[in-house]
Amino acid sequence: MLGVRLDTMKSWSAGRNAMPAGAVAELRALYARIERAAAEALDVFARDGGEAEVIEIGIAGDDAEARTLGWPCLGAHEAVIGLIAARACVSVRVVPRGATLATRAASIARG
Repeated sequence: MLGVRLDTMKSWSAGRNAMPAGAVAELRALYARIERAAAEALDVFARDGGEAEVIEIGIAGDDAEARTLGWPCLGAHEAVIGLIAARACVSVRVVPRGATLATRAASIARG
């Protein structure tokens, strides 16, 4: 996501080299976006599915699929889902994208 090698990240993590301010700003912006997405999803669930006993969420299968959803990597998508699961007042079921009950119902309706 930051366009650096794994060794560079390890160096930053170990404190051998300082992480550039631009990289820190990017990570902070991503964290804020993750927080917003989770809050917005919980608002939608409360408004549209307030009586549901279980929230079913489709998760990307890999980084490439996560990028099609607008996330830089699978880990960012997983972070959003993790926050939703931690903050939801009902159970959360995580399934592969395309395998949610809503996806199946739409597929059946289309014939």
